Amino acid sequence: MQELAEELVKTQLEIVATQEIRWSGTGLIKKKDFSLYYSGTIDQTGQAGTGFIILGGVINNVIGFEAVSERLCKIRIKSKYNMTITCIPQRRAK
Repeated sequence: MQELAEELVKTQLEIVATQEIRWSGTGLIKKKDFSLYYSGTIDQTGQAGTGFIILGGVINNVIGFEAVSERLCKIRIKSKYNMTITCIPQRRAK
């Protein structure tokens, strides 16, 4: 997680959707330079999971985060025009 945040700083990206987090439950991890919002499975680790890593000044503009399921979450960001960003991973072929 820290390594990913450091690479994002280099690219100057402030909002990144993540997939395959593979943690259970829903939550927010706040670090000095970034925050990670995540949505995982309810009772099983090691599968699925989506989320967002938020860096820079955007951290203070998060209005809300909604974890719909381990395959769908959305975050609302305050800006001139408030925006909602949705993370929906592509379904894997069987």
